[in-house]
Amino acid sequence: MSTSYNRTSSYNRTYEKRIIGETPSSRLDSPLHLSSMQTPSLGTPLTGSSGFVTSQHSSEDSFYAQLDVSQFKPEDLKVSVVGQFVVVEAHHGEREDELGFIERHFIRKFRLPPSIRAEAVTSNLSADGQLSVSATAPKARNDGTARTVPITLISASSKAESVSSQAPPSTSGEFIS
Repeated sequence: MSTSYNRTSSYNRTYEKRIIGETPSSRLDSPLHLSSMQTPSLGTPLTGSSGFVTSQHSSEDSFYAQLDVSQFKPEDLKVSVVGQFVVVEAHHGEREDELGFIERHFIRKFRLPPSIRAEAVTSNLSADGQLSVSATAPKARNDGTARTVPITLISASSKAESVSSQAPPSTSGEFIS
């Protein structure tokens, strides 16, 4: 069964005004309600909670990410490159904290720009637990720059030996030079 009502009816408008007028003026986001509804902060991806990205930038020729890993020891961290992905892993066993016991583990994967090779990825861990991962694409060589090409000297005796070893044997038994 479907119910419909006339929006322009004076009865509906009068009824709505009465309901709105009788409703308590407190709102759910008032300090009274918020204090009773708050839950412990679990962090959001950009607020710096453990294992979350605090900043990230990627372009055609560079990559940079910073993660807050302050809840982990350096030996709990691993940064690797798998294909075109930088993989950051962190794991620590069960530890006691102010609320009880906790074990943490996370894996974060970042896609590298196509121009960046795995060998270019570097990582640094600051004393306050900020892990920075960065990489840049190799600089293109400028066509206007000169480069010296080394010349390898080959002695006459080694050239004669290499020619004689490559030359077909003659019918008279002598080498052709």
